[in-house]
Amino acid sequence: MPVVKDPVREAVAVWAAVILGLAAVEVVGLAVPFLRGMVGALAVAAFLYAPLRFLERRGQDARDAGWRLDRLGSDLAWSLGVCAVVLPLFGLGFFVFTSWLDHLPQAVRALLAPYAGAARPMRLHVPLTLEFAGQVAGNAAVAFSEEFFYRGYMTLRFEEKWSPARAAVVAAALFAAGHLLEPAPWRLAVFFPALLFAWLRWQTGTIVGASIAHFLSNVWLSVLERSSY
Repeated sequence: MPVVKDPVREAVAVWAAVILGLAAVEVVGLAVPFLRGMVGALAVAAFLYAPLRFLERRGQDARDAGWRLDRLGSDLAWSLGVCAVVLPLFGLGFFVFTSWLDHLPQAVRALLAPYAGAARPMRLHVPLTLEFAGQVAGNAAVAFSEEFFYRGYMTLRFEEKWSPARAAVVAAALFAAGHLLEPAPWRLAVFFPALLFAWLRWQTGTIVGASIAHFLSNVWLSVLERSSY
């Protein structure tokens, strides 16, 4: 793909190429299950490789997109502080939401969440298994690669032309749209945490704090789901 002078057009073109490529793998994977199982790993690779290539073409590198460790103390303070407030509130909201979900028809439930059956009484349970440890490791790779792509590269390009607020909203919207590789309306809800991750990037000037918060949010949701279903 040639370099596009307009930064917004470049970022959207790169996003479209990556998402369409992953969608094509999903379609082919319907006939080749093994390939479909590789979509997650391919997404991580694409979210890292594509930005690096296009940053290099403009004489930039990963640091320009926010991957830098010289502000690690600030990143940890902001991300852990925000998670200490937000994640317990989200846990309470998850409990209320799933309790309410149990009273809805299945057709409506399918639009709002991926959960089938009635939720168990909430008792937090962290499974100490290799399978869960693998999921946690996968969450780390997903969180960093998505933040590098959306809050790093794409937001950097958008801010060359737009205000930080507009850049954050559009990047969050594309982040949500990209999750429709699994076509379900509830997937669009990731728009809202994406705004929080953008705010963390704005506070520290890096994507490290946003990546930590993204990772912890994914793990926390997994714990809540395993504790309820």
